[in-house]
Amino acid sequence: MTTGLARASLRSRPAAAVGVFAALVLAATVITASVAILRTASAAPPSPQREDLTTIGIGFTLVTVYLSIFATAQVAALAVAQRQRETAVLRAVGASPWQVRRAVAAETLLTAVPALPAGYGLGVLLARWWFGAMADRGLVPPGLRLTVSWPPAVAAAVVLTVTSLLGGLLAAQRAARSRPAAALGEAAGPGGGPVVLRTVLALAALAGAVVLQSAVSAEPAEEAAEHVPLLLLAYLVAIALAGPVLGRLAATAAAGPLRLFGAPGELAVANSRARSRRLSAAITPVTLVVAFTLARLGSLVGGQEPSWIDLFATVLYAGFAALVAADTLVMLMLERRRELALLRLIGAGPGQLVRMVLLESVIVTATALGLGTAVASAAVAPLGSGGPLDLPGQVGGGVAAAVAVLVIGSSFGPLARLLTIRPAAEVSR
Repeated sequence: MTTGLARASLRSRPAAAVGVFAALVLAATVITASVAILRTASAAPPSPQREDLTTIGIGFTLVTVYLSIFATAQVAALAVAQRQRETAVLRAVGASPWQVRRAVAAETLLTAVPALPAGYGLGVLLARWWFGAMADRGLVPPGLRLTVSWPPAVAAAVVLTVTSLLGGLLAAQRAARSRPAAALGEAAGPGGGPVVLRTVLALAALAGAVVLQSAVSAEPAEEAAEHVPLLLLAYLVAIALAGPVLGRLAATAAAGPLRLFGAPGELAVANSRARSRRLSAAITPVTLVVAFTLARLGSLVGGQEPSWIDLFATVLYAGFAALVAADTLVMLMLERRRELALLRLIGAGPGQLVRMVLLESVIVTATALGLGTAVASAAVAPLGSGGPLDLPGQVGGGVAAAVAVLVIGSSFGPLARLLTIRPAAEVSR
């Protein structure tokens, strides 16, 4: 039964499967390359270069495991929320919470099967380029050759199995815990959910992040730098918990300026206020992109020339976060196919819908830039110097432009496809 439900879900919502597949392929790619570097380093004689290679391989592997669990859970949780009605019906006809959890975990695990060979092939290519680039910069012992073979494939398989199962189980928690009657009630409309509880938890997480930052600030700058990712995570957890409240505040703050754009602005404000949970689902991953990128770049300000490995890690991890954000935005837009069809049936033209989505993208971009900058500034404050606000104007502008392109591109790609569907046919489905 569990496998059958998973297969049926994958067939009915391929966009969700594509999002999880992309995250798992990227995870398998980086794991394959990192383990290949580790295996190669283990064959080298003791030297400073060997220690550096080992540290690099272990560091990239651990961070990739964390990011892959986060990415899988984020995309899978959104997919579960989008099929809330189907899950509610299953609970109402007798499916147990554990069966719901197993179905979601099986779905992500089935997606990992084709992701493994694709990620392994790309990982071998990445390992060769990565190893060659480090050799050119003197980071590799003379005469050492890259060795790939089967251990990276085994490591990638283990990581994908564990992360897909954990990500699926984490994603299914809310749906599995809901009582059947309550689940059917939530599926009937965009309920607000336990906003008070989430707000209390968000304040608790924020307080914990402040306490952690105070403790880290007492350490030397070199040791404090090691805790920057943990501080980022603590603040981002608080933002994720406060997502619906932040979404409503963002929509309220943008209401005045957006109404100057006429009907598209009114629609953008109304949608953002009515669907604050959906808006927060878009803002949170984009905030992760901004915070991680600015924190990495800000921590390099005022110090020595950033190393090639630092820049490579910044690009790689920001790319991972951007993939999660893009997956989320695409899925959120595809979820609106019926809503957009109804708007077209009552007279909204394609141009008005395009402007409406553009204005909604402005809300997401501006809010994520503000929250991400605040989080990054707080995370690197214990370093004592540098920070996002100290970055050159062209760097900050480049990050803002890249985020805008990410949000608009991820929203307008599926929108263009939805506008080609006849609205009457979509509503009658």
